[in-house]
Amino acid sequence: MKEKITLKTILKNLDAIITSITLGLCVVLVNANVIMRYFFNNPIRWSEEVVTSLFVWTVFIGSAYAYRNHSHLGVDVLVKLFPEKPRKVIDFIIAVLEMLVLIMLTVISAQYVYHLLFSRSGAFKPVMTDMLRIPKAYTAVAVPLGFGVSAFHSIRFMVQRVMALMGKNVEGGEKHDANVY
Repeated sequence: MKEKITLKTILKNLDAIITSITLGLCVVLVNANVIMRYFFNNPIRWSEEVVTSLFVWTVFIGSAYAYRNHSHLGVDVLVKLFPEKPRKVIDFIIAVLEMLVLIMLTVISAQYVYHLLFSRSGAFKPVMTDMLRIPKAYTAVAVPLGFGVSAFHSIRFMVQRVMALMGKNVEGGEKHDANVY
């Protein structure tokens, strides 16, 4: 049976939707530009700038989607050598470090976007792209959004881990990989 499309399901899967749309647009624009360049000798001059921006959105929002679904690659060869109790402690320490790094990257990338919009004196003076003359911040904002959503999920997973350690049932928790307790 098909799942009914509601506003809730759209918002829950917004990262996947944005990633799908931006990747699809990248593919269409790159192929259209190849056809225009090689068959009509008339390239779409602005497409490279747009595709670059769309790809940034694809990568960072897609990364948040992958983080939410525990789909990032991990190397746990050393961790699996430990017995279960120390492994849980190591997993917890790694999760805390992961969360702190994601929060730090969110803050640093948000500062970068701020500096693309405001001059050193604090006046609103956005840095513009070369061809289309649109603010570069439109592209760069995907970076703190991606890291921020990943940090949000990291905090959520941390709360679920702590609740599981305390023996409490976590309502609405998503399925975790085998390492998560």
